Amino acid sequence: MPTALIVEDEPQANKLLAMLLQLRGYQTESAFSGSEALDRIRDRAPDVVFLDLMLPDMDGYAVCRALKSPAGVSVIPVVIVTARLTAENRIESYAAGADDYVPKPYTPDQIFEALEQSLAWKDHLDDPRLEGEVALDARDDGEALRQLAHLRRLLLSRCELKPSDVEQVSSSIRTFWASIDAWSRHRQEERVATLTYSLTPEALTLILRDESSWLASARADGSLRLPTDIFDEVTGDVTGRTLTLVKRCRPTAGGRE
Repeated sequence: MPTALIVEDEPQANKLLAMLLQLRGYQTESAFSGSEALDRIRDRAPDVVFLDLMLPDMDGYAVCRALKSPAGVSVIPVVIVTARLTAENRIESYAAGADDYVPKPYTPDQIFEALEQSLAWKDHLDDPRLEGEVALDARDDGEALRQLAHLRRLLLSRCELKPSDVEQVSSSIRTFWASIDAWSRHRQEERVATLTYSLTPEALTLILRDESSWLASARADGSLRLPTDIFDEVTGDVTGRTLTLVKRCRPTAGGRE
């Protein structure tokens, strides 16, 4: 039977969410503080975590970051369930590594949908090739960050890379996103770039396509340094509007580890 940990300090809210998850066949456990949640997860990792942001001892962002750290259990889906409803809360949740965000008051269908998305992610983990596309702009209320958090989780679960190498790759991608986001907001450009990825057991391939003049400008003013020290291959096309970055997931004989 799958298990779900509910991290919510209000007993009635904790109980209500537990009842909904039990309807979907989950065995539930409850934690009423951040430290209690981390202790429970260290003892036994659940299949999914539902996490409130407002806890008595630490906020949910800190709990989520701890879970998504290299020393944590980053492959466990974390669903934020909160009464904090601003766009900034959503964005900060995804920046902390959350996989989904459900606002309070929620409907049962919203909880069930979050569960289904978590199951769908696990179901395709064994696919030989995982692919996706992320629109990088300022319109999405944190959606790009959510998808980048998913990509990081895929790297940790699928690549034979050290956690520190995964963090370097993730940090490089976030640097691109931050540069693009700043450009988008300053120039009021809606669609600035698209990042597509392909992940196999052998390598991660990223293709960054510039749909504005962001890349040329960033190169010209020196605000963007290409991460040639992190990726095994960094190449551009003749138009100067596409970057391809490759990171091998398995060390090659005589190659860089």
